[in-house]
Parts: sequence; structure tokens; C-alpha cells
Amino acid sequence: MTADELLTEGNTKFGNGKYSEAITDYTQAIALNPQYADAYYNRGNVKHFKGDQDGAIADYTLAIALNPQYSSAFYNRGVAKAAKGDQDGSIADYTLAIALDPQKFEAYFNRGVAKHAKGDQDGAIADYTQYIAHAPNDPEAYFNRGVAKYAKGDHVGAIADYTQAIALNPQYANAYINRGIAKRTKGDQNGAIADLTEAIVVDPKNAWVYNVRGNTKRAMGDNDGAIADYTVAIALSPKYAAAYNGRGIAKYPKGDLDGAIADFTESIAINPKYAEAYSNRGYVKHAKSEYEGAIIDCTQAIALDPKYAYAYNNRGNAKNSKGDHDGAIADCTQAIALDPKDAEAYDNRGNAKEAKGDLNGAVADFTEAITLDPKLVDAYRHRANAKHKLGDEAGAKADEEKAKSLAGSQKPK
Repeated sequence: MTADELLTEGNTKFGNGKYSEAITDYTQAIALNPQYADAYYNRGNVKHFKGDQDGAIADYTLAIALNPQYSSAFYNRGVAKAAKGDQDGSIADYTLAIALDPQKFEAYFNRGVAKHAKGDQDGAIADYTQYIAHAPNDPEAYFNRGVAKYAKGDHVGAIADYTQAIALNPQYANAYINRGIAKRTKGDQNGAIADLTEAIVVDPKNAWVYNVRGNTKRAMGDNDGAIADYTVAIALSPKYAAAYNGRGIAKYPKGDLDGAIADFTESIAINPKYAEAYSNRGYVKHAKSEYEGAIIDCTQAIALDPKYAYAYNNRGNAKNSKGDHDGAIADCTQAIALDPKDAEAYDNRGNAKEAKGDLNGAVADFTEAITLDPKLVDAYRHRANAKHKLGDEAGAKADEEKAKSLAGSQKPK
């Protein structure tokens, strides 16, 4: 056979799924004609398809060396590099492919994917927009551009793109899910529930969407509905650590402390590095007056994630209840350093300062907590108590009244 005949034979075998035989034909073609760029290119395609990205990249590189204008070889080498996680290399190859063939619009799409992975959301959006100009009916392009816009904080733009993706493909479950998440971020909880419910209609066996809807219901105060959704998620995916964690959080305000601890424990068994589950279990143990157990759990959470502000806050709260007020102050101070807008950390540090007799310091912390969260009822109550001890009866009374008015205006959970 000639090199051309071997190339044709290899293409046929590749199309029929006979990958090893195709590689043999391409290799024989190269042996007959070492300058045969198409044979290197096609052999690279088979290697890429088989998962041998290094081999594919090597073949594409040889094809490019023989034909520097080979735009498809640059493009496919970019695809192989992306599969290896080499986003910079893939972007460079897609850019060269576009320069050689401005009509290779799929290169814009893939370059957008790589830029998004690198955190270059503006670049990703620009590339998806360029692609959409030539492929206006591709729902995935709108979806991906929506993801990039959401990552930039452009929730309105993200919703618009997800909406277009759904218009083009009404069965696009992930577009409903992401639009629901964007709506929830904007405060449209009911709209989020509607989208997530539609996603479930489209894909009723998607455990993730039940978990996301459970999170949304929990944020709305519908803990029973959240528990139901988490339970379905767990039934669909029994090793779903996040669903156990979410269900535990929803059980806590219902007073089911043992049930919450059981769920957090299961979550940890599934994922022993789940810092949030340790911190949450510590929080509930504190509520059960199991202070030492709470400290141990929060310490483990911190070991797993040293920048986990809430775990420091929770541990500080437990230390304060144990009588270790200095330890509590240190932990709450660390929580504040990590998250200066954590009103509860200021409130908890104020409690520890008050317990040590530092009433002025306590009032200052309670005041900061109120500044950060003017609806934090406990901070008003705590400041009222500290002011009463300082002899500021007028100030104490004003705080007590404010706490009563806030408590009366809050919806029951």
C-alpha cells in the first residue's frame, strides 16, 4: 500500500473503533513518507481519543513542524493540552488556530472554557460572545457565558444567558439549576425554587438539584421542606456528604439535636476532611452542653481549614461556656481577623469580655456586632445586660426595647 492508501485505511479503522489498528496504519504511512503531516495529525487524533494526551500532543507537534499553517493541528493540540490541565498551553494553541483560520469558531468556544478555568472571566465572556455571533443557536455557549458572568458577580447577565439557553433547549436541567442559584443570590427565593423544581421535572434523578433546592428552602426558613429534599438527595446518592450536612443544619432549628449530630457524623464518615461538618457538629454539641466535644470538633475543623472563621467562632463560644474566657476571646479575635464582617464573632467576644469583667470592652464589641447586623437580636440583649451592669439604665432599657421589637417582627422558624 502507498502512504495515502494506508492513511485512508487508518481513517476507516478509526471510524469503526479499531483504534490500535488505525495507529498501526498511520505509523506505516509515516514510515513510507516521514513528511506526511496528515498521518501524524490523524494518529494524534486516535491517541487523543484513547486518552494518550502526551502521545497526541507529540504527533500534533510533528504535524505542525511539517506544516506550520495546520490550524486544525493547533486546535486539536489545544484540546489535548486542556485535557491535561495545561490551560495556558491550550489558550496559546487556540489563539494560533484562530490566527490561521478565523472561521474556526469552535476555537473561540474552547478558548473561553480555558480562560474561565484560569479565572479570566472577561476573556471567557469575550470569546463566548465571539462564538455566539457565529453560532447563535448553541445553548451550551449561552450557558457557559452565564457561568462566567455569574463568577464576575453579574447575576442579571447570567440569568439572561441561562434563560436563552433554556429557550434553545427547554430540557437543559443545568441551565435551570444555575438560573435558580443566580436568582437565589439576587434574593429571589421563590424564583429559585421554581427553577430548581423545573430542573427536577427534567432530571428527577439528579441528587445535586435536590440538594440545591434543599439549601434554598432552608434559607427561606422551610426546614421541613429542606429536610425532605436532602433526604431524596441522599436516597439518590447515599454517599452525598453535603446533603447529610445540609440536613443536619435543617434539623437543628427544629430542636432535633441528636438527629443533626447523626447527620454531621455521617457526613464526616463519608468525607473525613469535611471541615464544615466538624464545625457544625461542634456547634450542636455546644447547644447540648457538650463543651469539650464541641471544642474537639471545631479544632479538627480548623486543622482541616486554618482560615475557617466560623470554626474559630464556634470554638470560642464553647470555650467561653467552659469558663475559658481568654481562650474564647483569642478564638473570636481570630475569627474577626479572618472575617471582619462577622457580627456573631463580635457578639461572642463581647460575651467573653463581659464574663471577664471587661464591661466597656464588651459594650464596644456588642455595638460593632449591631453595626454589622442591625437585626442581631442577641447583640441588643447582651449590650443591654452589660449596660445595666455599668449603671446605664436608660441605655439598657433602649436596647431591651429594640430587642423586643426585632424579636416580635421576625418570622418563626
